[in-house]
Amino acid sequence: MASAARFVIPPRAPSALKIVGEELLFPVRRVYCVGRNYRAHAVEMEARQKAMKISAGDQVEAPPFFFQKPAHGAIVDASSGGNARVAYPPKTAALEFELELVVALKKGGRGVAVADAADLIFGCALGVDLTRRDLQNAAKQARRPWDAAKGFDDSAPCGALLRGPPPGSDAVLELRTNGEVRQTCSVGDMIYGVPEIIHHLSREVTLEAGDVIFTGTPAGVGA
Repeated sequence: MASAARFVIPPRAPSALKIVGEELLFPVRRVYCVGRNYRAHAVEMEARQKAMKISAGDQVEAPPFFFQKPAHGAIVDASSGGNARVAYPPKTAALEFELELVVALKKGGRGVAVADAADLIFGCALGVDLTRRDLQNAAKQARRPWDAAKGFDDSAPCGALLRGPPPGSDAVLELRTNGEVRQTCSVGDMIYGVPEIIHHLSREVTLEAGDVIFTGTPAGVGA
């Protein structure tokens, strides 16, 4: 029998999210994000890019696209009664918030059919995709990847997971800063619903238990 694996440095414990009403934690494997999954947000970002003379293409009718954030250093448990603290990242003067419905997976798969996608879902939460917008814009203008704009420390604060399926299409998501409503939408405003997102993503990568998906942000992103 092979001996247990040993490492030259101690491996880190996985990032984890709290679960509503439970002591057990949800281990996070990978963090996937959907770009432009609300029509109004796609329109506002297309207008921003055109104003900066960046080729935007059709940002409204295009199929969903995905990017990743690192699980270690990205996920922040923001479920502690509104007292979570996120460090302001370096090299930016334009840190913007993006409210998102977050879906956590209990099972994985590849080429998952839309009709089977619900079987993979462990639960949902609200999260914020923080973005260094000035770095993203500069990368787009230079036609370079914009990983640094999305995948920095504390870039994906997320609340506690609620077991069960995603909320219905009439559920309202809302983000406030200092008591002021800055973003609001209904889940039904998504261009691609959660089953469709899982279907499309599973055609690009093999999903596994522990994967977390940020499903896109509505209009109103800002600082």
